[in-house]
Formats: sequence, structure tokens, C-alpha cells
Amino acid sequence: MRSIITWVSIACFLITGCSTPEVTPLGKAGVISGNFQGVEKGAKIFLRSFNQGVLVSKGECLLNADGSFELKPEQPLSKGYHQIMISKRRPLVLITNHEEPIFISANVPEGRGYLTGATIYGSEASALLATYYNALIPLQDSLMNVSRELKSGNAENTGELQGLTKKIVEDLNNLSEEFVEANKNSPAALAGLENLNPKTYFRDYETVLENLREEYGNTEYFKMINQKYTMSKDPTKLKKQTKQQQVQQKQRNGKNSKYIAGDEAPDIVMNDPKGQVRKLSDLRGKVVLLDFWASWCGPCRRENPHVVHAYKKYYDQGFDVFSVSLDSDLGKWKRAIEQDGLIWDNHVSDLGGWRNSASQAYGISSIPHTMLLNRDGKIIRTHLRGPALDQELIKLFGE
Repeated sequence: MRSIITWVSIACFLITGCSTPEVTPLGKAGVISGNFQGVEKGAKIFLRSFNQGVLVSKGECLLNADGSFELKPEQPLSKGYHQIMISKRRPLVLITNHEEPIFISANVPEGRGYLTGATIYGSEASALLATYYNALIPLQDSLMNVSRELKSGNAENTGELQGLTKKIVEDLNNLSEEFVEANKNSPAALAGLENLNPKTYFRDYETVLENLREEYGNTEYFKMINQKYTMSKDPTKLKKQTKQQQVQQKQRNGKNSKYIAGDEAPDIVMNDPKGQVRKLSDLRGKVVLLDFWASWCGPCRRENPHVVHAYKKYYDQGFDVFSVSLDSDLGKWKRAIEQDGLIWDNHVSDLGGWRNSASQAYGISSIPHTMLLNRDGKIIRTHLRGPALDQELIKLFGE
């Protein structure tokens, strides 16, 4: 219990005592640079932006031997929430745009989870947000640990753990409420709102959303928080959707259907078996079958001959395949590619198994799963297997 009280006290200090140092090692506007200690040389630093509920790649760089890095986005960043990911295991959220020069300094501990303790220069909103997460994450971790112990069914002190759960939830709400009320004019306050019930804290929602609407109303994160608040006031708005919207919503909530026909497929940036970076966006201009599979998946392996046939038949007409493997064993993945004759170049995986970052971003819950993309990267159809894939390709390319 002492650690929880300590973190809440630290949070109150950070919220009221945040200041910008007189000297900051800032670089060029729109460029994110910094120094990460505790990370291996050559580690990849990824930059992603929030877009329609997922993270879309915006650039990457390698960490130098001394821990320094400089990451220039592939395109100027729009105003809003973005994320730095260190070696695919330590995320850090930034609130910035193409005008601010960002410098981040941190000691990166082992393991996964959100990076706390980072010092951020050049962006007041990002630095403020960091103070909030520095206090929030330990509380959330404590709640997760207590919940895990309760669910194990082996806890002899169930009553005490239930009381502790209630206390941590209260601390989380108090922390978020205090942060929001102390920073009502900052976009960082949106993160605090996300952790508060809009029905209980409706006045905080109203104030912050009104304060930020003009400047941040078009950003993805603002829209998400605003929708959360709007639905809490009038749940019947869901019933006011058109029939087409209702069908689309049902499709999105269905199996493997976070994205449906007409949506733009978010970019996937991942390594192939040789360690070379492959990007889904590099195939723009081609019709692409995005294929989620794994060497251990029997139905996937049985489907592979159909995909190989389609690739050989239509490749010369502008068809290609981008295969995302949910394997965790490099050797088994490579052997399956060879055994099944998967002769296209674009095979990627982060060897995370079901935790594959692309499959999670796309909401994949079972494999095989395919999406056929047009030359602009938009989804034509999903769930294409066997004859259904052949028929769709005939429509596009002919017999």
C-alpha cells in the first residue's frame, strides 16, 4: 500500500512542478532525436501515428553505439498523438507536430511495457503527458498484479485483495481527475479523460473538450474521447446510424473484421526471414493479397497452394502477395516457406506468435485470414479463400 500512496504523491508533485530546463539539446524542427541507454547498439526506433484506432508507421531509425538517435518522419507529422517504440517493446507517447524539435533522454529497463522515467525536451505537452504516465503506469501494474492474484483462485486473503483493488481504482481515478483539472487547456488532459468514466466526470469532459475543440478537434485522439463522451450522454445515437453503417459496424465487430471493404489498409513494417525490412506500402500500385498465416496452422498450409497458383497466374499483371506469419520459431517459418513453395519476396514476421504486432493492429483472431487490396492500398474484400480468391482475381484480371 505504501508504494501506491508514494506514486500518487509523486504524481501530484509532477503535475504542479513540471518545468522546462534552461538548456535543452534540441535538434531540427519536426525531427525526433535523443539518447536511450540500456538498449543494444543497432536497435530500431520506430515512429507511429494514431489513425482510425491503429498505429500507422511514420518512420524508423537505428540506435547508434553511444545510444543516440535521430529520426526524421517520412512525412511531416500532423498535430496530435504519436508513439515512439524502442525495439518493439517499450512505447512512449508524444503529443507533437512538424514544428517542434523533440529530444528524449531515458534509461530503458529490460522487459516490455510503457517506458516511464523519460525526460522530454522541446514539447511541453509531451513532457506533461510523461509526468502523468510516470504516475499512472505503476498504479495500473499494481492493479493488474492484484487482479491476476484474485483470478488465480488460490488467494487465501481474497477479502484483503478485493479491498486493495478498490483502493487502487480510487487512486487511479483521483490521479486522473487531479491531472485533468490541473491541465484543462493541454492536449495531455485527453489521456487523463480516457481513464475516467464520462458519466461520473462529465464536467471534466465538457470543459476539456470545449477548451481543445478548436485546435485539436480534428485529431484522431480527440475524436475518440469526444465520441466516448457523446455516447455516454446519448446511447441511442447508435440506433440512428444508417442501415449501411449498421451493417459495417456489425462487420467490424465480427471475427477478423477490424477492417472491411473500403477501408485503407494500415501500413505494415516488419522484417523478412533475412532481417530485411519489408513494407506493405511499398507494394502500392499493385493488387495485393495480404495473408495472415503460420507454419503451425494446418488450414493455412492447405490454403497455400491456392495462393501460389494465384501468384504465378497474375504476378505479371500486377498481382503480389504480402504474407504476415504468426510464427515464433524462425527455423519452422523458413522451412514452411520453402516446403510450400511460397516464392514471393514479401514474407514478414516479428516472431511474436499471436502477439504479432501487425495481427494485433488488424484485430486478427484466427488464421488463415486474407485481405485483397487494390492498387491504392484500400481493401476490396476480406476472408478470401480457395475458389473465392480465384473468382475475385478473375474480376480484376480476367481469365
